[in-house]
Amino acid sequence: MKLLIVSDIHGNLHALESVIKKVPYDALICCGDLVVDYPFPEQCINTAKNAVTYICSGNNDYVVAHDRKASEFLREKYAHYAEALDRATDLTRKLITDESKRYLAGLPRECEFALDGISFYMNHTVPRMSLHHYLDLNTPLKELTAYYEGIRAEVLLTGHTHVPYAKKLGNKILVNPGSVGEPRDRDPRPSFATFDTTTGQIQLGRIEYDTAETTRVLKELNFPNYSLFCLRNGYLPDDPGEA
Repeated sequence: MKLLIVSDIHGNLHALESVIKKVPYDALICCGDLVVDYPFPEQCINTAKNAVTYICSGNNDYVVAHDRKASEFLREKYAHYAEALDRATDLTRKLITDESKRYLAGLPRECEFALDGISFYMNHTVPRMSLHHYLDLNTPLKELTAYYEGIRAEVLLTGHTHVPYAKKLGNKILVNPGSVGEPRDRDPRPSFATFDTTTGQIQLGRIEYDTAETTRVLKELNFPNYSLFCLRNGYLPDDPGEA
């Protein structure tokens, strides 16, 4: 069985569609954050409903579903993003139905499942921490392993950082597929991972897609400029007003 693992869609429908149409898979797994920052949250939610086998909640899914302000959870490093993030969140709420809001509210905080005899544990961040907890990419393996102490699954799935990686944690493997909708590793192409349950092979991948319609609607709906900047460049600008 070939698994397609995605995360951090952020309302970028064209990026999501490009991945699921071009990458062959038997089951689609999503590590959270369907919404916020790009202008097609309703369509992304509907796509997830129809296509995803397993999914967990992301921090932005939670904020939108529970009428919270994104700025409530910002780290000090991103305090200057507060106004722009709150605008993106408010715009997202206006673009989704009440049914979709309930769907986001019902997403599980974490998810455990088995496919082809292989056990998986999925969490948008890490166990026993806030949905908004950001795991530093340079976290030592010893500390990273400690986060997953007591989790018996063979494959650990995570997201949130928008940067793809696969790491060995003892006899486990930790996979972060990066971000489909808003990569932040200076490569704007959608990022994803595939996992072959027969061979155990994990691959990280990127594909090209057309951003013209997303760009047009971002401008039309007056989304914060940082969304357009990240769409073009694959990382967040220092100034959220920069496009």
